Amino acid sequence: MTKKILFLGPAGSGKGTQSAKLAEKFGIEHLSTGDLIRGEIKSGSELGNKVKSIVEAGQLVSDDIVNEIVKAKVANLDAFILDGYPRTKGQAEFFSTVSDLDFIFDLEVDSEALIERLTGRRMCGKENDKNCKGTFHTKFNPPQAEGKCDLCGSPLYQRKDDTEEAINKRLGGYEAETGAPLNEFYGAKVSKVNANRKPDEVFADIESKLQVSV
Repeated sequence: MTKKILFLGPAGSGKGTQSAKLAEKFGIEHLSTGDLIRGEIKSGSELGNKVKSIVEAGQLVSDDIVNEIVKAKVANLDAFILDGYPRTKGQAEFFSTVSDLDFIFDLEVDSEALIERLTGRRMCGKENDKNCKGTFHTKFNPPQAEGKCDLCGSPLYQRKDDTEEAINKRLGGYEAETGAPLNEFYGAKVSKVNANRKPDEVFADIESKLQVSV
């Protein structure tokens, strides 16, 4: 499948889950902004070292740098899935000069469901395996041993921004900075997906939309 796909949606909507499932099934490269930035740092390139100094200083990586990283990554790809980029209208405008998009999925979830998903989320501390990406949930996907990652045995932790107060602020910020501006920018090209359902049901809906477009 030679599709260029973008997933929109706030934290907890399932962008990462659906992107990964789609990437695995169809052999499409999954491009997560966070992974791209970490990969650039790990490469030891001049740009990577610059990004590393910014991150270590506790600062946000600028749009210009993120744009440059994404542009270089998609340059030779016939198919990809974007997850977490673009996050602003400015980034979307820049990316439109780099590549087109075949499909844009906006994962819509009720705020109550998002809060339940995020407050129960537990992440791997990665103390024993720095490449571990274990993610669990106290209700929906509990670890086999309480407080321990099933994949590498490291302690699990709750992100500081996964509290209800912080989540409400993030949702407001997402809608103002990403949700509303990008839906307006992409217009009718955006395909709304009800992501209140189970992950497999959401994936089946996305897959059906893709197949119809083939």
